[in-house]
Amino acid sequence: METLKQQALDYTLGVLPKDESLLFEARLETDEDAQKLLIEAQEDCANLSMTANPKTLGNEVRSRIMEHCEPRMDFNPFLESNDMTRLRDNFSFSGNRYRGGGGSVDIGDIIEPKLKDEVRFNYENLIEIFPLLSGNSKAANGNLSELQDRLRKSPPLDHAISSILQNSLPEEDPSIQSVLRTTLTSLPSLSFFSDRIRENHGGIADTRRLFYLCRDQLKIMRASFKDLDPERLIEDEKIRLHGAGLLQTKWWGAEHAYFSSKGKVKCGHFFDGPVTERCVEFAEYDANMYCLANLLAPRSSTGEFHMELLKDAIPGCTLAVATAVMSDQQFHEIELATTKSVSTSGNGKLSYDRFLWSLIEESMLRGHHSNNLQELREKRIFGISRLKDFCYIWFAWPAIS
Repeated sequence: METLKQQALDYTLGVLPKDESLLFEARLETDEDAQKLLIEAQEDCANLSMTANPKTLGNEVRSRIMEHCEPRMDFNPFLESNDMTRLRDNFSFSGNRYRGGGGSVDIGDIIEPKLKDEVRFNYENLIEIFPLLSGNSKAANGNLSELQDRLRKSPPLDHAISSILQNSLPEEDPSIQSVLRTTLTSLPSLSFFSDRIRENHGGIADTRRLFYLCRDQLKIMRASFKDLDPERLIEDEKIRLHGAGLLQTKWWGAEHAYFSSKGKVKCGHFFDGPVTERCVEFAEYDANMYCLANLLAPRSSTGEFHMELLKDAIPGCTLAVATAVMSDQQFHEIELATTKSVSTSGNGKLSYDRFLWSLIEESMLRGHHSNNLQELREKRIFGISRLKDFCYIWFAWPAIS
């Protein structure tokens, strides 16, 4: 068992020889011990990001510890609601899990040449920036000068976002779905934190947030455009279980930004166990989580929102829930975005929110091997509801048995 544990750790760190990696991946398909040890190794590595120099991160660490000691939010009213009762009564899983990748297109499928160029440039730009954020980089140790110099060499990311969104973007076009997924999920928050560091207003906590956002953005882009970086995509498509702890580490106590608004993220303790089976599936799950966060962040009455990942609440699925205190007017606005009545032909918050909801809808069709969106909506596989002052948005994802 100790040898298997070391293999899991070496595999996670990327130092396991290729031949042994292939054998370990084959073992993952049938060996529950190997699966469990891999999840533990991934979560241990994710938790390393919490052990930064206390002299530098003292205030942030103290704040996050205090948040973690707060009582967990009571989700019972939501879990006992009519929507969750209907989901519980109707959720079924055939056993043929979706493992990601069905939303991928070729860049050549994008008709507008300018859009193609923007996608390629954004990816290549972030590939160059990412090493300056990770591992033993100077920025990870508190010296931001090299990272700032690199960020200042290219236009701000919000310019790229604006350039893309000013085009005609018919949401029924699969290539446009991929463009929107790579533009409206993690990229707005990534743009916010890169600008903060670029303008000398950021610190090491912002660098850590930027590391997660850049990593997620690159994986989301590879999962959306299969010919963007084929060599790295091969690695993303391998069997590699991802645990809920990886999501908790990223979201717990984080500051999240969506265009001109920002909010503080509160989290429960999430469940212990795997959520997805491959990086490409995890990238899509990440994109869905960012969609929830982006819909709530601009509308929270308190400046914060809560995210939770529940497994036992609905048998057979993991339930991702985001909630925030919200005014009647703000709830009505977000509710409008979940209908086809909102126009996506112009630029503006409501049209972008309609795009976000459309991304969730398309993902639910893939994740549940369905071609009937109305049926999934009626089963409450995904949805929005209001209980007292709280708005809840959720989606159910087939669990790994």
